[in-house]
Amino acid sequence: MKEPGRPRPLSRLGKTGSMGAMRLPRNLPRKLLISFTSLLLLFVVGELIARSLEPGPFSLWDRSPYIHYDDGRAYRHRPTFEGRWDGTWYSINSLGMRGPELNLTLGPDELRIACIGDSCTFGKGVLEEYSWPRQLEHLLGEKLGPDHHVVCANLGVNGYSGATYERIFADLGDQIRPNIVVVGYNLNDFPNAIKAVDEKVFRERGLRKLLSQDLRDKLGRLALYRLARQTYYRIKRGSDWKKIEELAKGTAEGSLDSEVWREQERHLVAIRDQALTYGGAKTIVFLFPYESQVYLDSYDTTPIERLKEIGARNQIPVIDLAETFRSYARSEDPPKELFLPGDRYHPGPEGYYLVARRVLEELERLGWIPQENRNSEAGER
Repeated sequence: MKEPGRPRPLSRLGKTGSMGAMRLPRNLPRKLLISFTSLLLLFVVGELIARSLEPGPFSLWDRSPYIHYDDGRAYRHRPTFEGRWDGTWYSINSLGMRGPELNLTLGPDELRIACIGDSCTFGKGVLEEYSWPRQLEHLLGEKLGPDHHVVCANLGVNGYSGATYERIFADLGDQIRPNIVVVGYNLNDFPNAIKAVDEKVFRERGLRKLLSQDLRDKLGRLALYRLARQTYYRIKRGSDWKKIEELAKGTAEGSLDSEVWREQERHLVAIRDQALTYGGAKTIVFLFPYESQVYLDSYDTTPIERLKEIGARNQIPVIDLAETFRSYARSEDPPKELFLPGDRYHPGPEGYYLVARRVLEELERLGWIPQENRNSEAGER
């Protein structure tokens, strides 16, 4: 029987008698393999759950919906593409536009509206039925009745701006032959203080500095990463807004006569001129607000004022959406959430409804849409 407290023989510490040269347990590789397999399984299950939470049909992986032209022109949607990309379900028709086939008649009782813009017109992050072009089509259909065929063609593409707005309309306008053209600009299309401050705050985030843009783009294909990105944004939102508000106080607007503004004006005039060739079709524009414009107490109004100047100079009406969003969101306490979770640019379904409703109100005010059909009511009398 061993005496209590007696030290273990050196031979049991290893063949060399050294603590530093101890042999690894024989089952360590097996434990490491089990641990790695468990982590991998946990990741796969988490990814599948995160994908099931995103709107639209379930998909196992992301597929690019874009074609890059060989002649150097901008990318476009793949015709008839269906699949998920960056958290959004894409369903593209044969013309390369989001939504169903247009089935145009070009008859006198058909109202055709070309909706031009970037990801906020495309409807990034929401199902196609909640994009503002589709909601506008629904509202117009209800208003005008069954005797009018309403078509809102969604020409929105993620990442587009003035030059590509003009290009896609030049490519597809003859097939749509719209009665009305609605152009939805985004603040990042123009030089302005709101854009500069927003980019400064989010560019200086610690995690953003650690990950290159290329790596972030690759990680963006993972639903788990997208969910983590949304969660991180929500946690940081309060402090980010404080930084935005403080920086905005000392940030001056760039030159109102800058070349970027003049270039955007040239593209808009080209769109207007092409629209006029379709029997005098009218053009109207609006500017999507950033989330900070809606929820902070004050914001810079220079971009919308500058766009209104361009509109007045070229006989193009301009809709101010910032005040529409602000008044609607602040009608409740706490304010209504009108943007996608973890996204400071893209509205959610209710936000897109506000866009559609406001566009409809302005089209009515301008007298650009037919009067609603009252034939059935007259017959009943």
